[in-house]
Amino acid sequence: METTLTTTTDKQIKLADKKILCNDIKFPWEYNPHKIRLFVIGNEYGPLGALWASNEQKALDELVDQGLGNALLIDEKDATEETPRLGNASEPACLDYVWIAEVRLDEKEDLKLLVTFAKARGSLADTLEY
Repeated sequence: METTLTTTTDKQIKLADKKILCNDIKFPWEYNPHKIRLFVIGNEYGPLGALWASNEQKALDELVDQGLGNALLIDEKDATEETPRLGNASEPACLDYVWIAEVRLDEKEDLKLLVTFAKARGSLADTLEY
């Protein structure tokens, strides 16, 4: 199945449920000192995945660690000192065409999505495809 995510700029992005991670779900009304929020990340070919993180760098790292960011990785022989490195393994990546957007989670407008995440968190699911 697919889920439609609405960014904070009101752009609608459709993404397969298996590419939406439930790694650290935080609802808008919960105590959230690290400001963890839902990000969707993509490149020129479309969205790669969505996950929960406290900032864009951590979101990119987690995307690679979870195997959803393989399209961003380059061969080590093509890397230079300035090449960004992502994930726990510090793999070289090309971020030339990467985009990151924060997903809107409004309690009134996005209730269906919030309920879906609540069910996923309750069942300890890894993704929305549970």
